[in-house]
Amino acid sequence: SFDKIKEKVDKLKLSNVLAIGETILDQYVFSESIGKSGKEPHLVIRDLKTETYPGGIVAIAKHLESFTKNISILSVLGESSKDLSFVHKNLNKNTKFDFIKKKNSPTIIKKRYIDQLTNHKLIGVYSINDRDLNKKEEDQLRKKIIRKIKKNTLLIISDYGHGFISKKLAKQICSKSKNIFLNTQLNAANIGYHTLRNYNNFNSLIINESELRHEFKDRYSNVKKLLLKLSQLINVKHILVTRGANGAICYNTKSGKFYEAPAFATKIIDKVGAGDTLLALFSICVFSKIDVEMSLFIASIGASISVETIGNSQSVDKKILLKIIEYFLK
Repeated sequence: SFDKIKEKVDKLKLSNVLAIGETILDQYVFSESIGKSGKEPHLVIRDLKTETYPGGIVAIAKHLESFTKNISILSVLGESSKDLSFVHKNLNKNTKFDFIKKKNSPTIIKKRYIDQLTNHKLIGVYSINDRDLNKKEEDQLRKKIIRKIKKNTLLIISDYGHGFISKKLAKQICSKSKNIFLNTQLNAANIGYHTLRNYNNFNSLIINESELRHEFKDRYSNVKKLLLKLSQLINVKHILVTRGANGAICYNTKSGKFYEAPAFATKIIDKVGAGDTLLALFSICVFSKIDVEMSLFIASIGASISVETIGNSQSVDKKILLKIIEYFLK
């Protein structure tokens, strides 16, 4: 019943969350097409306005701010002090933000040029330094992580593959906690170099279907077959695969059961951030002992809210989430 779900969601406020991953600044440049260049064969556009939203691990943490006040973020920034001010400006006062500075690097900026009329993306431009952390930076990060991990801490890791978490550090993190909920993201900047097998022996893995298929270099096999194959390679309780318009499917490795949820969104404006939303909500629900099927339902509703806005311009609000769930159960 709705009352039972609400009771469980309200108890999420007791969760203690540590979110680890790269901070990303998502810039959206809204534009209009002027036409083809008169001298060269390329499109000419006019920029109309630029908006910047907190992305990466900061966006994931923000999705949980209306559910619990016990949130800490551990991340990496570039050398500009303006970026730290931007992050603090966009977080609730109760959310703690700790970071290391990456030398000779900018804070990651992912700029997307958008057609103002249709919201279609025209081109993406990244400002990024993908090199691994140097020894001093990695030692600093390791000490911070060890100090912050406690037995009752929900550890959400979103590894965007931009040189923040090394294979060695990933193994060390997994040895410190079993309450790890992980997303290792495949993107344009890391394809061919990034793998989820750096991690092992944790609670849940949340990936999309293309990431799963890339891991096995397999385009056409049944998703359930690939999930079973992956479960034999890594020690994990749940593997959740998002499938866009086909919804999501979760495999419980202990019971051998599959759970599926449809895509609930009725209006799609921007898919950026949907996976991060699902990661945040599924993690906190499962960690709080909400059963897998209900956790998948709640997280899928949250993801449907996310795709109806531009990027990470709005975070999921608990009151709105509960209203939508109540509507679905009528």
